[in-house]
Amino acid sequence: MRPLLLKTFIALALTAPGLALADPPALVGRISLAEGQVALATDGNQDAGQALLNWPVTNDSRIVTERGALAEFRVGAAAVRLAADSELEVTRLDDDNFRLRLNYGSAAVRIVDPEMLRGFELRTDLARVTLTQPGWLRVDARRDMSVVGVLAGRAEVEGGGSSTTIEPGRRAEIGVDDLHLGALRRDAFDNWPQLADTPALRYVSQSVTGYEELDRYGNWRVDPDYGALWQPRELPSGWAPYRYGRWTFLQPWGWTWVDDAPWGYAPSHYGRWVLVGQRWSWAPGRMARPAWSPALVGWVGGALGQVPFAARGGRHSGPGVGWFPLSPRDTYAPAYRVSPEHRRRLDWRHDGAGPRRGAPPQERA
Repeated sequence: MRPLLLKTFIALALTAPGLALADPPALVGRISLAEGQVALATDGNQDAGQALLNWPVTNDSRIVTERGALAEFRVGAAAVRLAADSELEVTRLDDDNFRLRLNYGSAAVRIVDPEMLRGFELRTDLARVTLTQPGWLRVDARRDMSVVGVLAGRAEVEGGGSSTTIEPGRRAEIGVDDLHLGALRRDAFDNWPQLADTPALRYVSQSVTGYEELDRYGNWRVDPDYGALWQPRELPSGWAPYRYGRWTFLQPWGWTWVDDAPWGYAPSHYGRWVLVGQRWSWAPGRMARPAWSPALVGWVGGALGQVPFAARGGRHSGPGVGWFPLSPRDTYAPAYRVSPEHRRRLDWRHDGAGPRRGAPPQERA
């Protein structure tokens, strides 16, 4: 073997373990609104399909709205709304980064969680925008100008050869070589309901994407064995977790569940399901910042990699022919590589522990 090739092989061998153990993002968003023609491309694909409710939004996702359309995605305690005739890219989304790029059109961003401010930025061709405190901003990306307006909080903007702070009620117009401040001008796109605190935040972390839908569609109770339990209302006959929805293949996780119910995102990707009194209840557990999972299910039948499975995004091998929701007693075994710390954040915990000894066994669907 030539010396150069030998050195290259050794370098790859040394770096491969670190690459293999790179954790997937623990924070993943969801499509929370798609009115009109809204397209979503994931995994960096150029081909976009119709954006559907609860579809995951993660690194390299791209959202495009046509004339008369409106889109919104949420991630934890943050929301991004996209006006008609706009294109937005999610360039980086994880625990430490929330980076967006507005290629054209108009976008509004609201961030409630201070933890998300550290890694937040929104770029256009002419400007870079950050929030220095929880707030609400709007950005318009035009051919020869970017406009940044602040409706709440405070923003920093760089562009036009300078940088400045924008206070609430003010806006900045950024050109190629200049930056001007002025009064904010509002229009119909700015009529966006506030992100209000909900009773759900007494039981779940605000980093749990989709928490804002729970109080509207279900009730909370406290159980001595499982802690806080959320029970959905008005379920169809024969309903069970992971029954009404579809599968998609999403990198780097693999098979990912997309639930049909407007409230279905959080209970599909966090916590566990349990039958209590013959009624399905979602147990979120107690975790300050839990990690997102593609689907908290166990697979049955078939051999790993040998079951053909077709879904949006192509045809891939599936891990089984059937599945069931994991209970708090079950350990989730991800099919993707994770570090011990990431795996800990996937585990179910209630006050730092699992179900008490002697708790009733999980009933299978």
